Amino acid sequence: MTTTMRLGQRRGGRALAAAGVAGALALVAVGCGGSEGYAVPDRVCGVPVDADTLSPLLPDGEKLTENHRDKGPGSESCRVTVDDTLVLYLAGDITDRGTDAVSLADRGLRRLGEPALVQGVGDRAAVADGGAKAMASCTYEGEPRQFVGLVQLESDAPVPAETAERRDALLAFLKSWFPAAGKAQGCAP
Repeated sequence: MTTTMRLGQRRGGRALAAAGVAGALALVAVGCGGSEGYAVPDRVCGVPVDADTLSPLLPDGEKLTENHRDKGPGSESCRVTVDDTLVLYLAGDITDRGTDAVSLADRGLRRLGEPALVQGVGDRAAVADGGAKAMASCTYEGEPRQFVGLVQLESDAPVPAETAERRDALLAFLKSWFPAAGKAQGCAP
C-alpha cells in the first residue's frame, strides 16, 4: 500500500497543527496539483507520531510517499520516500521472548555506525549514527512475546547532517514511534 502526501511546504509539528486544517482544505479545494512541498505528517506508516520528532529526519522536498509491506504474521515494514528518494525505513517484528534483538554485537546495528545502548525506550534500545532499534516485552494473541522496532535512515545525505544531532533526533523519534508501532501491530505491554 502506498500513501502520498503533498500538502504545502514541509513544516514541523507546531506549524503543521496550525496549517493542518488549512492545508487539508486546500487539498480538497485544489487537489494535489500545484503544491510546493509536503507537510510533515502526525502519522507515519499508519502509526501516530509526534510530527516534531519526525520532522528533523526528513529532508526538504515536494512529495512524501509511504510504501507499506506486510511481511507475514507479526512482521511489517514501511519505506518513506521524499521526491522518489528513499529516506526512512521502519520495521516492526513480533518475536519470541528471550530473543536478543538489540545487541551491540548485532551486525545490522554496527553497520548503522557506532551503536550505543540508551534508556527510556522499551526494555532495551540502541541508537546508532544512521538508525535506532528497540525491543519490549508484550502480549501478542494471548502469548508472551516481544516487539522489536527498527528505524533506519536510508539517504546518502541523512538529516540532520551533524551526527550528534542526528542520533538525538533518532532517539526522540524512536520514543514517539516505538510504543505506538507495537500497539498498532497488536503487541500490548
